[in-house]
Amino acid sequence: MTRLRHILPVLALAAASALAAVLPAPPAAAQILISPEDARKLGAQEHPKILQQFGGAYDDPQIGAYVAGIAGRLAAQSGEPADSFTFTVLNSPVVNAFALPGGYVYITRGTLALANNEAEAAGVLGHEIGHVIRHHSEQRYDKSVFTNLGVAAGSILGSIFLGSGAGDLIGQIGSTAGGAYLASFSRENEFEADLVGVRLISQVGYGPDAQAAFLQSLSDYSDLATKLAGQAGRDRTMDLFATHPRGPDRVRAAIAEADTHPASPVYRRDAYLDRIDGMLYGDDPKEGVVRGHTFLHPGLRFSFSVPDDWRIVNSSDAVLASGPGGKLQFDMERDRKKVQASRSALDYLTRQWVPNLRLRDAEAIKVNGMPAATGTARVQLKSGGNADLRFIAVGFPTDDILRFVVIAPAGGLAKIEAAMIRSVNTLKYLSEAEAKAVRPLRLKVVPVRPGDTEQAFADRLPFARLKLEQFRVLNGLRTGETIQPGQRVKIVE
Repeated sequence: MTRLRHILPVLALAAASALAAVLPAPPAAAQILISPEDARKLGAQEHPKILQQFGGAYDDPQIGAYVAGIAGRLAAQSGEPADSFTFTVLNSPVVNAFALPGGYVYITRGTLALANNEAEAAGVLGHEIGHVIRHHSEQRYDKSVFTNLGVAAGSILGSIFLGSGAGDLIGQIGSTAGGAYLASFSRENEFEADLVGVRLISQVGYGPDAQAAFLQSLSDYSDLATKLAGQAGRDRTMDLFATHPRGPDRVRAAIAEADTHPASPVYRRDAYLDRIDGMLYGDDPKEGVVRGHTFLHPGLRFSFSVPDDWRIVNSSDAVLASGPGGKLQFDMERDRKKVQASRSALDYLTRQWVPNLRLRDAEAIKVNGMPAATGTARVQLKSGGNADLRFIAVGFPTDDILRFVVIAPAGGLAKIEAAMIRSVNTLKYLSEAEAKAVRPLRLKVVPVRPGDTEQAFADRLPFARLKLEQFRVLNGLRTGETIQPGQRVKIVE
């Protein structure tokens, strides 16, 4: 999360001359609901919201140019005009890729980190280009989907609560991304995009099986993330499987139907590893970072921790934590007028933050010596029933107001409240030295030498749990596969 964001220039790609590609015809029943001109306007309108939600464009011109080169070769086979596409590498650790109307195609650096060769990255881009050239966004266009795209799905409160005051609360608490739009393509759309993508990458010369290989890595990654968090703690709002519900078998079916195979397929593993060597991995310190069970924001000079059995997810607007029995959401008040108009933390809580909720036991407190206020409320769930919330507003030394919301099923707040109070009281102001000590993690590509073991590489990873499993998933190692001398592998430092 961050208060100020640098919106970086978007890499606009003019694809090379459009070649006559033999692609499957779109279904006869497909209906385009908006014109190409309106689609381009809509994509341009929503593009800044995507940048905001996914950390902006990744500020590495070499990575951007490299991805543009791959995507450009694919787009040139599509039969679309040269200026039909805009490709952006998003500065997000989330593993995802997607397309908006008007040819806006996005891939995250988290996706690039998971891929193990150029053909796999091309498969992801080819699939999204398939959505564009088959006009899937335009076919399912509904204006309401694009209303407030940036706050459509991710907020804990926004996704589950209705009732008195909840509407005001949803707009203030924050969100993770436009999931309502991203998860909207049908299975038929996904298969058609797979089919187009397979044919595009085959025509360029990549091995089409790379697309299925990447989805297997994605499946392993998703399973590991669930294992790390525990099923209750799994937040898949922006997960590529959540937004593109398809698996390796479905891509293999597309490969079989496409029936196109380059005579000498290329994968370009070494060239790909050379390009991503040194790429930012995980959170960007500008957005704050998760280190184990602690969240630190060097720019805003604070940190706090959650219990060992809770999982933290950092988004552009909020920090979300999930654990047994409940959830915790953290953000900060961005409206300086509300901060300045508040006479105290209690005044802010009751008059500015949640004025339309009837708070119980609202009172002034201290959080690690800082002035704060808290109160509880019961709200109605969309699914029926109720949930209990505790709100905590903290006056921070930087003249900001930091906010916590503890969320539990009705009657369940008491079960997690003691642990959550301890977490809130870990909130601290970082010294200049502590802030400077927060360094980004980066991918490093290293050779395997005789005597090297997977466990030795895994021990070098800066992760708290399941290091060996994380090393294997990062390198796309399947059951029964092991590293060999002369091979190059990815680690994180």
